[in-house]
Amino acid sequence: MKWDGKVTVDVDQATFTFTVKNNSEQPIILEFPTSQSYDYSVYNAQGERVYHFSKGKMFLQALQYKTLNKGEQIQFESIWNYKTNEAERVPAGMYTVNAILTIRKINDTLVHSQPSTTFEFYIPAENTAFK
Repeated sequence: MKWDGKVTVDVDQATFTFTVKNNSEQPIILEFPTSQSYDYSVYNAQGERVYHFSKGKMFLQALQYKTLNKGEQIQFESIWNYKTNEAERVPAGMYTVNAILTIRKINDTLVHSQPSTTFEFYIPAENTAFK
């Protein structure tokens, strides 16, 4: 199984696309403990967390199952408006995203360390021309 991500940067927002792919020869069944499939945090160049996707959100507390056949993948997309969890716009600069796949089990085997992926991106200066 492979867990990966990419970002598309715009002036006012970043679009994160996270992908889980079954790169094995057999089908896999992913078990999630809630309706949340992924989580991510954004960190500034100083390593301070400026945004946490799941902070303040509630998820259905019910087991969810997703089956991936050989070569199949599932994509998750999330849009971030460059604002902290306190609704303040972050300054332009380099940022790092760390995303995890919030699985509990793969094929009925308990996962002790959730798959994670990390990547960097640049946030452009805020466009104040239309404000």
